[in-house]
Amino acid sequence: MSGRLFVRVLVTGLVAVLCAASPYFGLPAWTPSLATVVALLSVSLMGLNLIFGNTGMLAFGQAAFVALPGYLAGMLSLHLHVPTLAAIALALIATVIVANLVGRIFIRLPGIFFAVGTLGFAFVVEGLARAFPSVTGGASGLVFSEGTQLSGDAWYALALGTLALALASYLGLVRHRYARTLRVVHHDELAAAVVGIDVARVKSRAFTLGCAYSALGGVLLAYFVGVVVPENSGVNRSLEMVGMVMLGGPGRVLGPLLGAGLVQWMFTVAGFAKQYEVLLYGVAFLGTVLFAREGLGGLLQAVWHRIGSAGKLPPQVVDRSSEPAMPLTVGAPGGVALRVEGVAKRFGGVHAIDDVSFEVQHGEVFALVGPNGAGKTTLFNIISGLEMPSAGRVFVEGQDVTSAPVHERAAGIGRSFQVARLVPDLTTAENVMARLDHIAPHMPEAGKRAAALALLGRFGLGELANSRAAQLSAGQRKLVDIARAALGSPSLLLLDEPAVGLTEVELDQLAGLLDKLKQQRCGIVLVEHNIGFLSRVAASGVVLHGGIVIARGPIGAMLQDEAVRNAYLGAIE
Repeated sequence: MSGRLFVRVLVTGLVAVLCAASPYFGLPAWTPSLATVVALLSVSLMGLNLIFGNTGMLAFGQAAFVALPGYLAGMLSLHLHVPTLAAIALALIATVIVANLVGRIFIRLPGIFFAVGTLGFAFVVEGLARAFPSVTGGASGLVFSEGTQLSGDAWYALALGTLALALASYLGLVRHRYARTLRVVHHDELAAAVVGIDVARVKSRAFTLGCAYSALGGVLLAYFVGVVVPENSGVNRSLEMVGMVMLGGPGRVLGPLLGAGLVQWMFTVAGFAKQYEVLLYGVAFLGTVLFAREGLGGLLQAVWHRIGSAGKLPPQVVDRSSEPAMPLTVGAPGGVALRVEGVAKRFGGVHAIDDVSFEVQHGEVFALVGPNGAGKTTLFNIISGLEMPSAGRVFVEGQDVTSAPVHERAAGIGRSFQVARLVPDLTTAENVMARLDHIAPHMPEAGKRAAALALLGRFGLGELANSRAAQLSAGQRKLVDIARAALGSPSLLLLDEPAVGLTEVELDQLAGLLDKLKQQRCGIVLVEHNIGFLSRVAASGVVLHGGIVIARGPIGAMLQDEAVRNAYLGAIE
């Protein structure tokens, strides 16, 4: 987010806080009490927005972290006579610790299992609240007396101040490097790991931070209302929170405020009538899914963008192909970029690859050839760290990386995929910068952008820098994916079928790109079925069949080998 856009969003947010939360806004049934509830609920929803909207983790039990600090603070005050402010502080700290532990347990699970895990935690919190009435108040709830000491105006001011601070901190959080990281993790965790993101760590931190927002809003809301009941931590309330985030706009800065404000206002207008509550929720959420999948925040952002861009010329792409990029460390001429020693991989009783060994020199394009199912992708995954070998070792620049996780190999190994894994709603430059965020984390934002633009310019992709990835053709996305993998001149570049789907012009562009990479002394390992293109760019390689090496040496000699032709080329011919 640019500085100008950041100021624009900040001003919009502050205006929205002052207007939408104002009891004098003129809406029917809009009172200071309702404004206070909306403001505090919005703070809690910011946490779910960070977890679900920004990071893509569907938390079905988030209400547990909204109600838990209220229960903890109330029990500390009621049973241990801890002063109110100290009780609130201790409750917030304890909730964040619990959230961190829960996140560490469930964060590595696939999406639906994470959702079910958080759902189970909500059941546990609600069950504990009901099971020990002498401590928690049971089904009747835990009653607070301290909150009544503040006037309605004082609560209104406290709620607005809390919302403004939470919004400002949220704006500062989801910018630049962290925003790109969350978007990449949300869109594709595999691509995130390959560009250097420690996915589990990022998701754990996002979950903990999100629960901190939820806890802050929740504990203040409990004291304002004066009671916390088991239903506040239950599944129904959690699903309502998910619905409000979707209604407001998942991932949008003002989404929580818009969603909470609309739902709470509609509920109030209906006179708190239970017979209308479900109907109102249903109409609002169905309307969002059918007509506004980006939520109210997405609609407002689109309108704002049109107003802001009216009459302006489209942004010009500056050719920075002659500018120096980030300092690069390249391999020494003639050195070994990659050495694979006796690598094997077994899946149960199936041998995917067995006893594979070869070396790749700096400045060499090395080909892995073989029919489908030969083990090429498995070998790629082992080299890049996505899978661990059953036997053997992998060396990059002479360093044993066999047991290193994939994100730790990203600086030395760049990888592209057969189908480009770019984030559609990020620009080309931002997709490239996502790699720099983690292989050069201390580089300033301006330096990252300059390096990304310089790389795109050198590879003839500069005109695409400000285009969103969703607007690119399949071939352009693939070339950008390869360029991103090459950013920072890694010692080794793994390209998975880069020629598939490219036009003749794009094939020529790819060949030129590979030639530039060879000049940078990058070792390149290429999986490719286009034999003509392979013969054009690669000097040597190995042929895999059934997981074993059946030929190795210069490309021309291998292609004439009878065993190779019988195993692979004959089928193509």
